[in-house]
Amino acid sequence: MGLGDILYPAIITPVALGVDDLRRFLEEKGVEAEIVEAGEAWSSAEAARSMGVSLGEVAKTVVFVGDGGVVLVVLPGDARVDQKRLARLLGYRRLRLARPEEVEAATGYRPGAVPPVGHRGGVSVVVDRALLGRRWVYAGGGSERHLLRIRPSDIVALTGARVVDVPRRGGRG
Repeated sequence: MGLGDILYPAIITPVALGVDDLRRFLEEKGVEAEIVEAGEAWSSAEAARSMGVSLGEVAKTVVFVGDGGVVLVVLPGDARVDQKRLARLLGYRRLRLARPEEVEAATGYRPGAVPPVGHRGGVSVVVDRALLGRRWVYAGGGSERHLLRIRPSDIVALTGARVVDVPRRGGRG
């Protein structure tokens, strides 16, 4: 037993969630969705390439930390968030990308595998209005090799997400 064990006995690293956890969540909620094996899918570009779809048909989940807590932003794979403008829109003074350990602590999933639904809990979710024009999107599926095919409207319903026009860097919003 080291000094760290004495000073920080309550710090326990929870086991990461994965594909089976996401599948159970979707079944429990009765959501029509599909988890597909996609080879390499840790980035939006790889996900789009592996599924033979455009980047706009991929929904990426970006995790931010601000003075108001953790927020997951779900937006098209080809979009880049203007963090300062998003912070103002959400009423935060500051907003930054979460570090890998913060992503896993907040969502239960490893970076590159974060689905838009079925998180460990306690996070706010924001969905870009642009996704609601799609019938289906492919999103993180619980591992770097899986994708979730889901309706954007189900993402909103399952998470209680706030739907906004996410401010973009170098574009609309």
